[in-house]
Amino acid sequence: MRFNNKELIHVSHSNPVLEGRMSYAKLSGHVSKGFKERWFRLKYNLLFYFKINGYGQVDLQQPAGVFVLENSIVRLENNIPGTLFSFSLSFKDDPDKKYIISSQSEEHVHQWIKSIQCSTYEYMRSQLSLIQNRILKLSGRDPLLMYPEEGKKIGRMQNMVEEKDCDFYYTTKTMVPLPPPRHKLQDTGKMSNFNLIEL
Repeated sequence: MRFNNKELIHVSHSNPVLEGRMSYAKLSGHVSKGFKERWFRLKYNLLFYFKINGYGQVDLQQPAGVFVLENSIVRLENNIPGTLFSFSLSFKDDPDKKYIISSQSEEHVHQWIKSIQCSTYEYMRSQLSLIQNRILKLSGRDPLLMYPEEGKKIGRMQNMVEEKDCDFYYTTKTMVPLPPPRHKLQDTGKMSNFNLIEL
């Protein structure tokens, strides 16, 4: 997967969902290369980490690395030597590699686990589907069908919902498209004073 480095650095400087000082180690099989202390920042589905110098100062100019959290598996770890409170991060496409991340308290570890789990696209998509089904069941309208797909005519949608046992089915009936809203035309002589991007 390729990324634009400048865009990644820009994202790493924006307000994070969660950030804090933790230590991490890469495990290959059961061999650890030793823990390194880093400053972690979670933004969207990206987990950035920054280097910390010998004086304890964090270098926030450029991240030392980033984990893309799609297809990730995050778990609480209790039996890792040298750590009291830790969790692991691994990926479905490379299950042999595991990263152990250690924090200062159990509460902090649970906070990180929950935030990482809720940051992936898969989680967001499942939440969208859940909310969509609830709205459909309560209102009889699918909220996603109220907006046209690309290349289709804009029209009012009327949804019919039929409930059978636990499942519900809906059919969509397209009504006559509404005309676009009308705007007063302005004097063409004055149009030169406007910035077209703002119109």
